[in-house]
Amino acid sequence: MNKPPTIKAMVQAVPRSLGSYGPVLKEIEEALQSPQNNLATIGEVIQKDLDLTARLLRLANSPFYGFANRLSTVAEAVSLLGIQQIQDMIVASSVLEQFKGVPDNLVNKDSFWRHCIAVGITARLLAMERRLPKPDKFFVAGLLHDVGRLVLLSQAAEWARAVFELYQQERILLRDAEQKVLGYDHQQIAAELLNSWSYPSALVQAVAFHHLPNQSVAKMDAAVVHVADHLVNAMSIGSSGEQFIPPLEEKAWMTLGLGTEVLGRLTEEVDEQILAVEEALLKK
Repeated sequence: MNKPPTIKAMVQAVPRSLGSYGPVLKEIEEALQSPQNNLATIGEVIQKDLDLTARLLRLANSPFYGFANRLSTVAEAVSLLGIQQIQDMIVASSVLEQFKGVPDNLVNKDSFWRHCIAVGITARLLAMERRLPKPDKFFVAGLLHDVGRLVLLSQAAEWARAVFELYQQERILLRDAEQKVLGYDHQQIAAELLNSWSYPSALVQAVAFHHLPNQSVAKMDAAVVHVADHLVNAMSIGSSGEQFIPPLEEKAWMTLGLGTEVLGRLTEEVDEQILAVEEALLKK
């Protein structure tokens, strides 16, 4: 093998399409820009896609949101969840669709997404415990925190194989193997990808520094995803390829300012929510 591919080259090779959800997102954005449209109009746009409608109602009626009454229409879901959360769910679903063709020989995709969904759920719960604004954005950050690894697997399979070979030979953290073989890691790949998709800077920072939260300019956001990732690894929920538990940065835990008494409750809530979220996002 010659030199490893550049991060930019790999990211540019990733299709920019949002898959089958692209037209729906475009219609929602157009509806939001029109003063004549309202939440009911947004609901009508979503209902055109039966698969998306089913996913949305499954998630809205799951323990993830915990509404007392069952929601039976998209209009109710849009009204209660809000447009931003709906858009985030559509984008999250499209990312899962985007990388469905990644081969399973190095990382099992079901296990990968189970891990990422669990990190998303845990990040959201941590944000709620900390009473941070818009806790649902942390679900998206957690869900996408390891997406850089999928870019590597899909765009540079030989180099990904070399990373895993070194990782297994030297029994080091997978991101350390990435640095040794490539000169960069999955965090940096993800940052380039999310920037190219015009994601908010705080979300990019949370993903780009989820192993090094103290180096982020958005320390709280990165700390939430870092702690969530550590907890999910400790709970052994799925795997993005890493067999070891990356160390917890003590400063990140201190940044959150939470007591250890929340951990038992968080674990129970993740167990309650994960199956429902998997069904909403992964089930066809």
